[in-house]
Amino acid sequence: MRAAGLVSGNAKLTVKVAPMCAGSWQYTVFTVSGREPLQVVTQGQPGALTLVTAGTNVCSTQVSAQAPAGILSVAQCGLGVPPA
Repeated sequence: MRAAGLVSGNAKLTVKVAPMCAGSWQYTVFTVSGREPLQVVTQGQPGALTLVTAGTNVCSTQVSAQAPAGILSVAQCGLGVPPA
């Protein structure tokens, strides 16, 4: 998964935290060469995922208001500290 401007075209991405699912929401953490870990939240059914947000802190207003408790927990939303 690469979104324009999110990571450079030559960055090496590896999965640090395997996708965790709750309902139709997913949370994954990638290791990005030369950068902080990249957290990614998606929503939808397998094969038709929509990117909700990605970055070093995914606890956006949309995620905090709509994501299931399991996603909020693994993303550490509401705790003020993004996961490592």
